[in-house]
Amino acid sequence: MMALEYTMKRHHFITFCMILSINAMSAGRFDFFPERSVFFSASALEFRHYLYTGSEKSRVVNHGNLGLEFPLVSFYPDSSKHYFAGVAAAAHLVMYPKNLKFSVDNIYATLAVYVDAASSPVFSLRLYPVYHVSGHLADGAASDSALMNARAVSSEMVKLEGSFAPLGGVSFSAGYGYYFHVCAQKGLTDRFDLNLQWQLIPLPGKWFRPYLTLSSQFIHLLQWRAGFDMEAGARFIGKRGRGIGIGFRFFNRMDPGYYFDRREKSAGVQIDFFM
Repeated sequence: MMALEYTMKRHHFITFCMILSINAMSAGRFDFFPERSVFFSASALEFRHYLYTGSEKSRVVNHGNLGLEFPLVSFYPDSSKHYFAGVAAAAHLVMYPKNLKFSVDNIYATLAVYVDAASSPVFSLRLYPVYHVSGHLADGAASDSALMNARAVSSEMVKLEGSFAPLGGVSFSAGYGYYFHVCAQKGLTDRFDLNLQWQLIPLPGKWFRPYLTLSSQFIHLLQWRAGFDMEAGARFIGKRGRGIGIGFRFFNRMDPGYYFDRREKSAGVQIDFFM
């Protein structure tokens, strides 16, 4: 009898919770395949489209990045709050051209699942339950010595980020990630990211938008390692949000393909593509 009573109470409790959830959801609005939410963070920068040409250790280097953020569903409980859930992916190529030959030094890919939550116009949260990166070093290098040292890595982390935009056109973000699985990277445990972005709010009908982005990373791989990335330029955006951006970029950071024992230091020009 006691077991039956417990089962009935448990059933009533579950039913009550389901009714509350249905009532809460019925008061809001769902959208499937909505427009992408506007969220600035260090990891979101990985999902851009861009081409970069610069100088690294007295040689020319080219970077190509193809990214995708695809929201699957959004939920608006009221006019001041919204939630997004989706997937994001990117592929990044690093090449050192010489005599019109573009040898690949390394390639890495990112795949992530994210949830965005905004409780006000100035504050947003993004949770990555899974943020995966797999990298392949020196797969297409022309040097035999580089090929001998070719290696692959693969890691997953859970990451939480917050974005704060107190002023029009200015936003700050900070994030913490914990690596719950690493491959060939013993000692890689966690990381912090701090970022600032400024973009001039265009006047009605204007398509010219100067911008500045500052990013810093602190990664724990046996010891703490710091990196820095800066970009400044102008974006030329049409009415539908499409356009290009041209800027000067300088970075001195650990290789974001999870080769955190390697450092990239380069200065050059980047062209961003907004689809």
